[in-house]
Amino acid sequence: MLALLGPIAAIFEPFWLYVLVQILVFALLTLSLDFVFGYAGLLSFGHAAMFGTGGYAAALLITEVTPNALVVLPAAMLTGIVVAAVIGWFSVRAKGIYFAMLTLAFAQMFYVVAFADLPAAVAGVGSVTGGDNGIHGIQLYELFWIDLSARINYYFLTLAIVAASLAILIRVANSPFGRVLQGIRENEERIEFIGYDVQRYKIIGFAISGGFAGLAGGLHVPFQSVANPQLLHWTVSGELIVMLLLGGMGTLWGPMLGAAAVIVLEELLAGVATWEVILGAIFVVVVIFAPRGLAGVIVTTAKNPETRCRTRSER
Repeated sequence: MLALLGPIAAIFEPFWLYVLVQILVFALLTLSLDFVFGYAGLLSFGHAAMFGTGGYAAALLITEVTPNALVVLPAAMLTGIVVAAVIGWFSVRAKGIYFAMLTLAFAQMFYVVAFADLPAAVAGVGSVTGGDNGIHGIQLYELFWIDLSARINYYFLTLAIVAASLAILIRVANSPFGRVLQGIRENEERIEFIGYDVQRYKIIGFAISGGFAGLAGGLHVPFQSVANPQLLHWTVSGELIVMLLLGGMGTLWGPMLGAAAVIVLEELLAGVATWEVILGAIFVVVVIFAPRGLAGVIVTTAKNPETRCRTRSER
């Protein structure tokens, strides 16, 4: 369906092609958060740190080294992995809200580093992150003979990467490693008692999640042609939590639907002065009446006809 929507949007309303790319990027970002929160029970308020650093890594490589997607995107992903591993190493010893606050604190530290352009001050150069202005004029990727300056081609590149990421995370979530993460979420003490190194599993899970968040940043920045400190701000992490809960935590595909719903609603309500109030009201209604999110509503609706048919046949 998404493969068809892209060309249709490009022909009839190019603005919606831009929206579709944004949906895919934030779907990947929310997917990365759901992997660590929905499966390992690690509520991260600092996922903007991996998203932003991955975006800045992509911006710096494109402007200073090469715009080759085969070089920049893996580097953005690796940046997210390293940043998440460092944050995780310091944070996984804490639990619950304390872990969430530690990740938030680290994300804000990265925000201040980018906003004040501390790397430039340390290295003694004119500019690295561009300070509060950020890095502008970032070109789109180059990939073999494909013209990624055509937005429809960039859309299909993003779609392919998001689809592959979803397939990989589904596989990891259902692997023995993923089962251990789910066990940690359900009963950390029992998993530790039977011999697993809980902290190591948490750090690895958080690093995997951070890698895909960095990849999302690497896809986001060239399309927007700018990398600024706002990518690292706590409001990005807060919006991810809304997308996650709206879509349905612990399903992987549900939070991706939540990301799409939030972005589309923001675009449709942007002309309304009180659009944030309306969006907040919708979120409250969904949380109260559909606590398992959009994914729970879809699964329940899909199961009900089967249940009715089975009941009739039994009678």
